[in-house]
Amino acid sequence: MTYNTQEAPVTLTSSPIKMSPFSRAVLSIGRHKSYPYICFILVIASYLYTEPFAEFDLRYGISFFGAITGLICVILMTRRSQIANYFGLLSTFGESIGNFLGGNIGAGLPHIYNFSTHVYGVINWRKNHDADDKVITRSLTLKQYLYVALAFILIFLFNIVITRMLGVENTFWQLILNGFIFGLAIPAQTLLMMRYDFSWYLWVLMNIFMVILNFFGPEPNPVIGAQYSVYLFNSLYGLVEWRTFARSYEAENSTV
Repeated sequence: MTYNTQEAPVTLTSSPIKMSPFSRAVLSIGRHKSYPYICFILVIASYLYTEPFAEFDLRYGISFFGAITGLICVILMTRRSQIANYFGLLSTFGESIGNFLGGNIGAGLPHIYNFSTHVYGVINWRKNHDADDKVITRSLTLKQYLYVALAFILIFLFNIVITRMLGVENTFWQLILNGFIFGLAIPAQTLLMMRYDFSWYLWVLMNIFMVILNFFGPEPNPVIGAQYSVYLFNSLYGLVEWRTFARSYEAENSTV
């Protein structure tokens, strides 16, 4: 079975897919037209909480830029929109600088890598879309799962080494959390740009760690913390949305 639809985009007809009540609830919330507005209100409120007009903080200001553009990016990603990659290019700048200024090396490094992956995503997603101009998703094989696990271990160890080499002071738990974030973020972003629905499982885990780090870490950042709280639900929605499409697409094209 091939997923390359550059010459003739496919049309996905509706097919019954069994879903749990939780998945149905997530889809219902994520697809509601008011959902994006609620996300923006939460992120903007978190920025106002830092009292930017009383005393401007460069770190929070740059983080806010990354949060807004990143929020647009991930909302469009869950909907399989190709425009998402362009906003991803903008958000990587703000998020990386915001994390570096807070000493979170493991949380900041992935965004440098993410910039190049969004460039790849712009090209790759154009070549693999359906009749509605939405990207076609796919699933990992068992062998590919093993590659992902190995990549996580190597990247986790690399983060510890690079943090020590840069001389950045981290507590033990900050170092471990940053290691997990870095180890999850690189495979998650790579798989996302390659259109694999498994990437959303990794995003769910990474967003949990990012929320913990930015709300309860030694250098808390409520702007990024609120952003990733929204991302956490959005990643759950993306997981259900992408897997639902992938299962429907594979079922309808298994006999082709």
